[in-house]
Amino acid sequence: MFPQRSSELYRTPDTHQPPPALELAGNLEYPNLNVADLNARLENLSPRLHDCWDSIAINEQQHFALATNRREGGHWWGMFFGYGHSQLNHMTVDSADFKLQAEHTVNIVRYAENDVLLVALGDTRLQAWSTYSKVRNPQSPYCLFLVGESHAHSTPISQLSVFKADRQRAVSGSADGTLNVWDLSGIDLVSSYHSRTAHTDKMTALATPSASADKFVTCDRGGCARIWDVRAAAPSSTCLYADSTHVLSFTSAAWAAATELQGDNYVYIGDYDGQVHTLDIRVPRKLAETREYFDKGHVSQLLINGPYLAAMSNLPASVKVANAQANYEFIYTHQDTHTRLTDAVWSDDSTLITIGHGRKMVTHSLK
Repeated sequence: MFPQRSSELYRTPDTHQPPPALELAGNLEYPNLNVADLNARLENLSPRLHDCWDSIAINEQQHFALATNRREGGHWWGMFFGYGHSQLNHMTVDSADFKLQAEHTVNIVRYAENDVLLVALGDTRLQAWSTYSKVRNPQSPYCLFLVGESHAHSTPISQLSVFKADRQRAVSGSADGTLNVWDLSGIDLVSSYHSRTAHTDKMTALATPSASADKFVTCDRGGCARIWDVRAAAPSSTCLYADSTHVLSFTSAAWAAATELQGDNYVYIGDYDGQVHTLDIRVPRKLAETREYFDKGHVSQLLINGPYLAAMSNLPASVKVANAQANYEFIYTHQDTHTRLTDAVWSDDSTLITIGHGRKMVTHSLK
């Protein structure tokens, strides 16, 4: 048995007096305590454009809203900004027309009206912000004012779309199948239509038409697409397509207008195999057409602009634009666009802007 005094050999010697934690950085005499220095440092929470660019939106006045997030460490948080078209090539914190720092990530931004911005946060909240008012501040009309806020979703919102036919209405969805149709015509953000079980599988996309504010389409990773009618007293949907082969897995959707592609009866749905399927809402449960866009990677987003259908892919990130008036011939292709492509908008008839992680913004010109 060791003598009792042997324990004194392993006590911290009196001569061991390291400096305070904040002074330990780079100190080679006490290297094992540098973690204490790291933990003692205050986190940098200063406003900035984070590395993860996650969402972009544009209004009819060519004003952009941009959401960037810090997705590293234990504390994730984000900011959203507003920029004019002339500021796109030199976006900074100081050059923004408006900006706001959030305690959580800013997952999606979408313009409702020209001066109303919908913001979906990572803590399941949906907010509506007024962005421009000469009455509120004549000297600086770009200023933020919270119009409404809601916690109607139990999980973070993953899909958000504004009805083009009625900019005061929007629909949001989350991966767990919860749907909400929002009415912004009053003085608050009100959910006028709610469903908790839109799909039995993970919901991956929704699309709204241009000619109506009464219908929208959703799809899920199980190969099911549903069309919803919000005029019904209770949540009402019809199966537009269901994959009985258990091969298809839908990832994205877009609804063409009467003057776009093949008209407002056609819905385009992308899948995990890089294909884009055409559905005619007048002929449910049947694929009108299927075209392969990517041999690698899934179709992460679809955007329609006149006769052009832009398809975005991830793993790897790529962009392809097809011309419907030329039998869907590919007129533009861009490979390795970003490390991860997250969102895109058409800024005019022939210019597509994509954002993502790694290479943050890319402008694609069809001319």
